[in-house]
Amino acid sequence: MKIISFLKFIIGEFIIIFSLLFILNNYIGNVDVTIKADGMGYYDYLPATFIYHDLLDCQKTSLHNSVANMSDGYFIPYKGKCVMKYPCGTAILISPFFFYAHLTASMQGFPNDGYSKPYQLSVFYAAVFYLFLGLVFVRKLLLLYNISRLNIFFVQLFIALSTSIINYTYYDPAFSHVYSFFAISAFLFFANSFFNDKKINHFICACVFLGIIFLTRNINILILLFIPFLAGSWENLIWGIKYLFQNKRKFLSGILFFFLIIFIQVFLWHSQTGEFLVYSYQGEKFNFSNPAFIDILFSYRKGLFVYAPVLFLSLFGLFFFIVEKKYFLFFAWIVFFVILTYVLSSWWAWYYGCSYGMRAYVDFYPIFCIPLGILIGKFHSYRKILVLLLLIPTIFVNVIQTYQYKAFILHWQDMNKEKYWNVFLKTDEQFRGLAWKKEYSFDNQNTKKVFSESIPDVVVGAGKEKTIYAAYSDSIPDFNKVNIIQVSFENDFSEKQKAEIDLSIKNIKTDKMHYFNNPRLLYFVTGKLNASQLGEFNYECSPPSESNNSIGLMIDAKNKEVRLKNIRINYLIHKP
Repeated sequence: MKIISFLKFIIGEFIIIFSLLFILNNYIGNVDVTIKADGMGYYDYLPATFIYHDLLDCQKTSLHNSVANMSDGYFIPYKGKCVMKYPCGTAILISPFFFYAHLTASMQGFPNDGYSKPYQLSVFYAAVFYLFLGLVFVRKLLLLYNISRLNIFFVQLFIALSTSIINYTYYDPAFSHVYSFFAISAFLFFANSFFNDKKINHFICACVFLGIIFLTRNINILILLFIPFLAGSWENLIWGIKYLFQNKRKFLSGILFFFLIIFIQVFLWHSQTGEFLVYSYQGEKFNFSNPAFIDILFSYRKGLFVYAPVLFLSLFGLFFFIVEKKYFLFFAWIVFFVILTYVLSSWWAWYYGCSYGMRAYVDFYPIFCIPLGILIGKFHSYRKILVLLLLIPTIFVNVIQTYQYKAFILHWQDMNKEKYWNVFLKTDEQFRGLAWKKEYSFDNQNTKKVFSESIPDVVVGAGKEKTIYAAYSDSIPDFNKVNIIQVSFENDFSEKQKAEIDLSIKNIKTDKMHYFNNPRLLYFVTGKLNASQLGEFNYECSPPSESNNSIGLMIDAKNKEVRLKNIRINYLIHKP
C-alpha cells in the first residue's frame, strides 16, 4: 500500500516523462550520439579517471586521444600545464549511470571505452532521471506557494515540453543544464522551506545543493541572489539570518557541507595545475560594459522569449504580486532576473555557441515556475481554460522547433528574422539546410569578377529537366582561379517548390566530374519566401587544375513548373 501511495504522489512526473519519451520516439526521434560538443568536456572526467587514468596529467591514450584533447578545447593550457575547462559536477551526477554502463557494456558486446553505445545511452537515461527529480522538486516548491496539484502539473508540463529542456534531455544530455535545473530546483525548495518552517536541517540541505550547483556550473552560484524572494519579506530575511547565527553549530555545519562539496573541484584544479583557484575558461570573459541585454531575451538568433514564449507568458503571473500588494516579492523577482540577465548577456558569446534556444537560462527555469503557477492558479472556470488555450500552443511550437533543430532546419547559432519566419513550423525536406545557406561578403578588395553572362528567361514544366546553360572553361578568363560561380535569377520562391538547380563542372577528355552541386531552388532566396524577388546562390568550388572542362547549369523542376527571369551567371575569384 505504501508503494501505491508513493506512486500516486509522483504520478504527474511519470506522465510528463512518459509524454516526453513518446514525443521523442514517435516524432522528434532519438539520437545515437549523446556525448558531443561541450558535453564531452563535462563528461570526460569519467572515462579519463576510470578508464584511461589520465585526467590529472592530461596524457592522451587510446580512444581518449581522439575524442578529448587540447585542440578540442576541453583541456586548456594553463601556466605550462593543462586544466579541464568544464567543472566536474555533471560528471559526478552522471557517474552512477556511467558505472552501470561500464559494468554491462562488454556483456552487451560493446567495448568498455567510455563512448560506445551503452555509455551514450547512460547519459540519456541520466538526463531523464534528473529531469524527473527536478520536476519533483518543482512540485514541492510550488506547494509552498499554495498552488494546487493540478495547476502544478500544468506548470511542470509546460516547463518540460514548451522549453528547450527537451533538447538538453535527449540531444545534448551531456551538457550541464538538466543537472543544474535539478540542483537549483532542490535548492529553491529547501531554502524556501527553511524560511517557512524554521527547520535548520532544511538550511543544511540547501547548502548541500548549493555546493552541487557550483560544482555543476560555477556561474549558477548567482542563485544566492534569489534568497530574498524565497524569504518572502525583509522581516523574514532578517529573521533567517539572525536565526542562523543563533544556531552557530548547525549554521557552520551547512557551510562546511558546502565547502566540502566544492572542494572536489578545488582538489581537481590543484591536482592538474598546482593551484587551488583556477579560471579554466582562459581567453573567454564577461564584457560587463557591453551586455547584449535585449538580444539575449528577444533576438531571433537565440532570444529566450523567442524560443520559449511560455516563459514570457509566465511573467504575467508577477502582476498578481502587485494586485495583492506583495511588492517585495515582485521587486525581488524582477531584480534577480535583471541581474541574472545582465550577467549572462555580458558573456563574450552571449548566444552561447551552437545550441537550441537560450541554454544559459535552462538552469534557472524553476524561478519561472513560480509566476507561471500563480498565473494558472489565479484563474477559474472558463478563464482558466482561456489561459491554458493560450499556453498549450507553446508545446506544439517548441516540439516542432526542437525537431527542426535536429533536422538542420533551424540553424544552431545564425538565425535571423527572415530565416526564422521562412522556416517557421516547416518540417518538409525542402526546408532542410535553408537557414544554413552560407553568406558571403563580396567587395573590390577580396573579390574579382572575371566573367559574367546573361541567360535567357526559361520555363521548365513540372517533372521535367532542362539544361539552361553550357560553357567551355577555356573560353572563360582565369577559370583555373575561379572558386565561386554565382547564379542569380528572379522567381516567386514558393515554399511548395521542390526544384533543384544543378551546377556541374566536368572534364571533357577524361569524363571526370570535377564539381557537382544541386541546391534546391529555395536556397536561392534572399528575402521572404512566397514573394517575387532576385535570388542568388554561390556555388563554391576548388579551381580545377586541368583545362578542357564543361560547365553546365540544369533545372530539375520536380513537382511544379519553374519560371526564371533575368538569369545571370558570374565567375568570381574570392579571397575570404
